[in-house]
Amino acid sequence: MPRLTSKNGEIEFGPGKPTLLVNDQLRVMDQSPEVLSELREGKIDKLLELARMGADIGTDVVDVLVTHADLDEVELLPRVALAVHEEIGCPISLDTRDPLALEAALKAMQPYKVMVNSVTAEPEEYEKLLPVCAKYGAVVVGMPIGKIHGLPKTVAGRIAETEVILQAARRYGIPREDLVIDAICLATSAEADSMQVTLETLRALEQDLGLTTILGIGNAGHGMPTQLYIDLAYLVAAVPWGLHAALVNPLTPGLVETVRAVDFLTNRDPYGKRYIRRYREQRKRAEQQTNC
Repeated sequence: MPRLTSKNGEIEFGPGKPTLLVNDQLRVMDQSPEVLSELREGKIDKLLELARMGADIGTDVVDVLVTHADLDEVELLPRVALAVHEEIGCPISLDTRDPLALEAALKAMQPYKVMVNSVTAEPEEYEKLLPVCAKYGAVVVGMPIGKIHGLPKTVAGRIAETEVILQAARRYGIPREDLVIDAICLATSAEADSMQVTLETLRALEQDLGLTTILGIGNAGHGMPTQLYIDLAYLVAAVPWGLHAALVNPLTPGLVETVRAVDFLTNRDPYGKRYIRRYREQRKRAEQQTNC
């Protein structure tokens, strides 16, 4: 079962564990021109603000993606990852396909165990990234997109590409417990029947292969009005099928409370201890604000 470490301690996730929520808002490509201008000047205040916002709402991990034609990813990725970790103390996910930037960030984040998001089943990609992940003991997110099936539209295709990733990881000495597989969440507005394929993939990954799973939930409602409601509905539906971690927008209405409720109902939170703790924390915060 994968585990991530940070100043705040250790988080283990996977089958039977509470759903891991990853803040996906530190994607430089989605930022405003003003933020990009600041980043070119070496300022990362806005990214830190987005990370703090997610932590305050209740996400567990921050995903850092700084790939951009106008930025030096090798310099920026380790600097942002370290700054976020220093500011918040939570585990870090490094979202890059650049082996030099990845190694620089993994080296900077030692001795902590971080997540790498993500490595596809394409040899030209995994041959560059997996040795770096193995060297620093990172948890690897595998994306089952490859040479054989491209972006698979069937469960069988996604499992076949997953097997390619498993075999490659084994060759590079990456233990199975350090692997997480993305079951692929597509925009339902463009792929009308894609959700069922993803749900069945989650079940096969968990029950047949015993793997930990993840989804980029932000794709679910892409192109639809009030997208965040669709994203949340997709997430709630996916957890009972075997979803263990999700990249999410922390501003999704009721995100943490709803996921804690689903974890309770699916016995990932026996007796609702985390759910009750969250309720008490929220009530205490509201009382403090009232008394200010």
